[in-house]
Amino acid sequence: MSKEKKIPLDAPNCSDKLIWDTWLSSNHLPSLTVADELGLFSFLEQEPASSLSIARKFFLSFRGTEALLGILTSLGFLVQQNGKFCLTLDSRNFLLPNSPYYKGGLLKMVRYDMPTHDGVKEALLNDPFSTTTSIPKDKPNTDNWKKGDFGPEWAKSTTEVMHNASFPGAMSLANQGVFQGVKKLLDVGGGSGCFSISAANFNPDIRCTILEWPQVCIETEKYVKEFGFEDRIDTYGADMFKKTWPKGYDGIFFANVFHDWMQPESLELARKAFENLPSDGRIFVYEQLLNDTKDGPLAVSSFTMLMMRAAQGKMFSSQEMEDILTECGFVDISITPVYTYYSLTQARKP
Repeated sequence: MSKEKKIPLDAPNCSDKLIWDTWLSSNHLPSLTVADELGLFSFLEQEPASSLSIARKFFLSFRGTEALLGILTSLGFLVQQNGKFCLTLDSRNFLLPNSPYYKGGLLKMVRYDMPTHDGVKEALLNDPFSTTTSIPKDKPNTDNWKKGDFGPEWAKSTTEVMHNASFPGAMSLANQGVFQGVKKLLDVGGGSGCFSISAANFNPDIRCTILEWPQVCIETEKYVKEFGFEDRIDTYGADMFKKTWPKGYDGIFFANVFHDWMQPESLELARKAFENLPSDGRIFVYEQLLNDTKDGPLAVSSFTMLMMRAAQGKMFSSQEMEDILTECGFVDISITPVYTYYSLTQARKP
């Protein structure tokens, strides 16, 4: 009986760090949402605390508390000093309910919409825009939000989430002077109005109109009033695709709007902007952009997967964004990184 030949073994020629990091990253977001729900960051705002004190305060096991604090500290939301845990700038800005930039609404939303294997698989297999999909041709490609078919509670909660997600970037963008010289700004799909509020805050001569669904405009007006800009910001309730836009604006602004749609719809919005602007009027598009090979950055690629699971849009590359505006007739196109993963695309109507 012949002896079986053994397969020669070699050590792997790379580390398995990437696999470990990716696998274990699934614990990051749930740890953050649990800490937010517990009120951990508000507790530490009062004074730094030890692991034991935190465990006792929230009736947690000491083992679990150490694990939770370890993740939050490794991520950069906490820092340990002399055996006690303290807030970092990130947690003070974005994780305290009394901060104007609190991300609580965003975190509350993801508690109930954590990505799953089945969810991602379903989105990939049943994409209504795929040429290979097996789903029925008559399946709707728009959800209730895109049709404007939603009630006041949904409008309120969604506007809050979008405000949470966008307000820090809105303030940073406006503080960079990008709206200098604009007298009247039409903020299309402006949600809570945070970009118009920020523009008004840093540009005392600007006047803004927020074009949104009528149900959302009710919520928008509350935010505008809260920040004291009722005299310079108004709303216009309409379906941005089907209704005529108001005229007389030398700037038209889109923030996180194009990625909710595919290229034909985004092109339609850009064309409407071109038609409504006067000569030398400017378009502004605030979006996270993929690189031209569409293989990064990682955060934007992940956002694209979110669009696959939760919406019917996509993240555009810098080249795609430029192509859309060029096709509409815009000139002097520039794309500038402005905040975290966001870029601002600007162009002029000749």
